[in-house]
Amino acid sequence: MNAIRKILVPIDDFKNCQDSVDLASAWAKKNEAQLIFCHVAIPPLPPTTYYARPEIDELIVQEQTEFGKVVPADSEVKYRHEFLRGNPGPEIVKLADEQNCDLIVMATHNRAGLVRWILGSVSEYVIRHSKCPVLSVKVSAKEPVDQDSFESTTDGWHEPVSVAANGLRHRFEKSPFVTSAMSHVVPVHDYDQMSDAMAALTAARATAAPVINRLGSCIGILTEADIHRYMELNQRLANHDESVLDEIFEVDEYGLRRGNQTKFYQVTKHMSSPVLTVPSDLTCFATEQLFAKDPSVQHLVVVDGSNKPIGVVTPAQLSVIRRWNLSENTSNQVSLN
Repeated sequence: MNAIRKILVPIDDFKNCQDSVDLASAWAKKNEAQLIFCHVAIPPLPPTTYYARPEIDELIVQEQTEFGKVVPADSEVKYRHEFLRGNPGPEIVKLADEQNCDLIVMATHNRAGLVRWILGSVSEYVIRHSKCPVLSVKVSAKEPVDQDSFESTTDGWHEPVSVAANGLRHRFEKSPFVTSAMSHVVPVHDYDQMSDAMAALTAARATAAPVINRLGSCIGILTEADIHRYMELNQRLANHDESVLDEIFEVDEYGLRRGNQTKFYQVTKHMSSPVLTVPSDLTCFATEQLFAKDPSVQHLVVVDGSNKPIGVVTPAQLSVIRRWNLSENTSNQVSLN
């Protein structure tokens, strides 16, 4: 490993981050490096029937205040804070790249089942996409459950219920709508050039965009994986790799290539289809269950009442809303993490 001068420490759970902070601090002191603590809050959202704008702003202020309390125990260690808004995984990777970080130290939590799959997606994204080494620290929740006061579903979408209420665990389908978690991404057209679509995604800092036809109907989705595949094919074409021709042109029943190279540069050639859509009035809880049914799906297109795409939602975005739901509804319960 090269000399370590900057260490990025993503902070998710303020109450259970000490293990990763201490380990990163020890590395920083040993290498005379600087710590960069970062926390990614949800991106700006329009008001919804579940969260009004003042409530959202208040939660953001609370998160920023708690984040500011995260400091190394050793006063000799240099550090600073970066409070970001957006999709946690991509924002962490982007910050590490922009700041030329030499190491990322981030916590992974003891979770099981659906919760583990959804909330584990951020650390998995960072490990897959980071250009620098990632050191994961396995931590456990430090606060015990007070069984005499509340019983928690610990899923983040349902309100706590007193154990005295016949010992039953009532589950409320009172979950924010998927529109509170999605990215408002402008759709791209099937005939758009890939270069233009890639520029639009970069400008929007989005990981996917719905693809529409001339009638405005959603016919597919363009994801980061599709873009990486296109760039690979384009590089092979630039290198005069003849084996790529069969992937650019369609081959008819007689083994002859049909079409022209122009279509290769259009979105319609590289988008993922068919596309999975969800209605805008679906709850985050129900959307989370859809992701759980097929772990290979990383994006869902949100459509309005006219079946027109209005945004894209990912498991990571749902995890942010879930965390906020917990902070609002679970004052005397065990944390999800």
